[in-house]
Amino acid sequence: MDLRAKIDDMEQQLKQKTEKLDGVSKELSEKKESLDTTEKNLDDNTQELDSIKTALTSMTEENSKISTELESLKHDKSELEMKYNEAAEKLKELEPKVDALKEEYEQKERELEGVKKDLQQTISDKYVEIESLKDNLTGEIESKESLIVEAKNEIEEKNKEVEAIKLKITSLEEFIEESKGAPQVIERIRETMSHKGFLSDKELEEILK
Repeated sequence: MDLRAKIDDMEQQLKQKTEKLDGVSKELSEKKESLDTTEKNLDDNTQELDSIKTALTSMTEENSKISTELESLKHDKSELEMKYNEAAEKLKELEPKVDALKEEYEQKERELEGVKKDLQQTISDKYVEIESLKDNLTGEIESKESLIVEAKNEIEEKNKEVEAIKLKITSLEEFIEESKGAPQVIERIRETMSHKGFLSDKELEEILK
């Protein structure tokens, strides 16, 4: 091979190596960019991981609180179940007593209803009796009032008679004073008064004739 051919061959090899070097350089540049991107992503991921760790720590603390509350709730639930069971037992014991009380209440209610009916009947009977007594009493009052009116009228008549007798007695006393010399007249007047209790005007005129 002559010199020219060797030079061409060397140039060709150099060109290939240069192209290969450019390719490697380009690939290296791309790798560097990829590495930068990866590093950036790694930083981002590291920050995100730190955030996640912080959140996880907070969640761990929260989970611890929740676990504590859960244990407390379990304890409360256990106590409530115990109290519920005790209440259920008491209820089971009280149910027969409640049934007995209900039966007794219903019996008393029936008795009370009977008493109410009897009382209503008694009240009704007493009302009828009272109305009858009122009517009778009203009749008696009216009758007594009528008797009282009659008695008043009779008393008035008697008062009038008494007044008339008083006047006659006064007249007789005056007459007696005037007629002291006539014993026979006085005697007749006395006899008439003792026999009848009073002396009419006509009888007095007859005696004085």
